[in-house]
Amino acid sequence: MEQMEKMVNVAPTSTSGHFIKGAKNVVNIDNINDTYFVDGESELVTQNHTTLKQDNSCLITTQMVFNPFSKMFEKSHD
Repeated sequence: MEQMEKMVNVAPTSTSGHFIKGAKNVVNIDNINDTYFVDGESELVTQNHTTLKQDNSCLITTQMVFNPFSKMFEKSHD
């Protein structure tokens, strides 16, 4: 199968971006929680984290953290 030529940002609220490179397809399955299905072998490339290689299809979602002041879970921030 053919790979995508462009990179897809799977963390649009990030200040640096988190880009999927080399996948067959990337599908946003949940706009609220920024959850993506990545079809096929790929790399997750970021400026402020390690590059991660994925040998298979996977799901990627935004990390949620507990804010003790609001007593709620929130999306993690860079």
